Amino acid sequence: MTNIQDYRQRADVVKLTADEQACQLLEELLQELESLHDANERLRKSLLASRASSGMSSKLRDALYE
Repeated sequence: MTNIQDYRQRADVVKLTADEQACQLLEELLQELESLHDANERLRKSLLASRASSGMSSKLRDALYE
C-alpha cells in the first residue's frame, strides 16, 4: 500500500510542470487525504477497543443473533 509520503513525493514531481491552480488542488487533496487517514486510524482503534471490551460472551452473542 502506498503511504502518504509516497503520494507527497509524486505530487511534488507533478507540481514541477503543473500550473498554480493544479498545484493548489493537489495540496488540498493531500491535506484531505491526511485528514481522512488520521480519522480512519482513530476509528480502527476505537473499533478494536470496543470489541475488546464487549463484555458479552461469544455464546451469548450468538444466541441473541439467532
